[in-house]
Amino acid sequence: MNSATTLPDAASVQPRPLRLLGLYLFLIIIAAIEAFEGLSHLPMLFGDTSEVPGPGIDGAIIKAYVASHPVLALAALGFATVGRLHYAVIALGALVLMNWLNYMPSVVRHGFDFGGISAFQTPVQVVAFPLMAACAIALAARRERLGLATLLVSIPTLIDVLTVIVNVLGVIIFAIGIMIYGF
Repeated sequence: MNSATTLPDAASVQPRPLRLLGLYLFLIIIAAIEAFEGLSHLPMLFGDTSEVPGPGIDGAIIKAYVASHPVLALAALGFATVGRLHYAVIALGALVLMNWLNYMPSVVRHGFDFGGISAFQTPVQVVAFPLMAACAIALAARRERLGLATLLVSIPTLIDVLTVIVNVLGVIIFAIGIMIYGF
């Protein structure tokens, strides 16, 4: 064995603080959800290009989002898995900002939609989520208040998951009503 090669002793390896372990696990779950969503949209790039709305800059922005979503989500998953919490938060924050950029062509073309559930959803996705992501990236870059940064960058994913759950419950309740009362 070469004298320049040193192996760390078991005593010199420091375990992760227990309070950060929950943040690592939470970020792994959030990044896995985002990676699944990003990978499920990836075939859009290789399939029929008529699925991507519009040529020009609008279509390029949407294609860039679809291409970068799984890359950023898998990077966040990898960083969270190896214990680089601040890098995982930065990757998820960049993902939220790319999602915001994805909405911009529609907002520029059609304006804010304030009808129905969009009255709440559109301003939150266009204004609040990018600000939360920017704050989370700033906190993670400074390595301060990583719990708050993790929460800020995870709220968009949690709201998306909650929206899916509410939609599925609505379909189930509708199906039960049809089974009980018929048409």
